[in-house]
Amino acid sequence: MIEKITPNEIDSVADIWLEGNLDAHNFINAKYWKRNFPVVKERLNNAEVYVYKNDQDIAGFIGLNGNYIEGVFVKKEFRSKGIGKELFDYVKELHDDLIINCYVKNFKAINFYRVNGFSIKAEGIDKDTGESEITLIWRK
Repeated sequence: MIEKITPNEIDSVADIWLEGNLDAHNFINAKYWKRNFPVVKERLNNAEVYVYKNDQDIAGFIGLNGNYIEGVFVKKEFRSKGIGKELFDYVKELHDDLIINCYVKNFKAINFYRVNGFSIKAEGIDKDTGESEITLIWRK
């Protein structure tokens, strides 16, 4: 089941964010993600976030800022079960187009986005990490 985040779910979602970033971005120093953790946790209070629940547990989430996807993360034990696709499909119903940035070295994520209908729009450098990234877009 997918639903909007509630205030009492922010800690769980923030933990999934940190775990997911540490796991997917081992090419970036872990201190970067840990340093940003409190800021992200605070921003979750005002963000448009949808959680996927497996029974009562949050298995994953997707966060939006307008049509920009700030992130999509699924707990390690729930990956490769279609949850990320369901989250994408859910927000695709709410928008005519979606945009997401992804580090070039995150091959699994790029493949996942492309399988879900996103195409590469631009390339650049993330000013915070110095890593190459791409911008992907999806249109109805």
